[in-house]
Amino acid sequence: MSTNGTPRPQDWKELYQLAMVETDPAKLPPLIADAHRAILDRIQETLTKPISAEHDRLSDALSGLRALRQEVNSWRSKANGGGAVSRNLA
Repeated sequence: MSTNGTPRPQDWKELYQLAMVETDPAKLPPLIADAHRAILDRIQETLTKPISAEHDRLSDALSGLRALRQEVNSWRSKANGGGAVSRNLA
């Protein structure tokens, strides 16, 4: 994963942090998608292991991304004159 020639982190925590601290709404959709995919991949990897504290962190991260996605959709709606957003980000 790379957007401008710079390698992007593969770890779900790093991808999540990148999405959560990004201030440019135009850059958020792919960051959210990358983090979401990495979190789901990690959940799948850990399904065979006993429940751990990481499951809680993964769940919290998915909730955070969901809230961020809703915020971006709200911004887009306001930018489009308050109408419904034509496409969901995920």
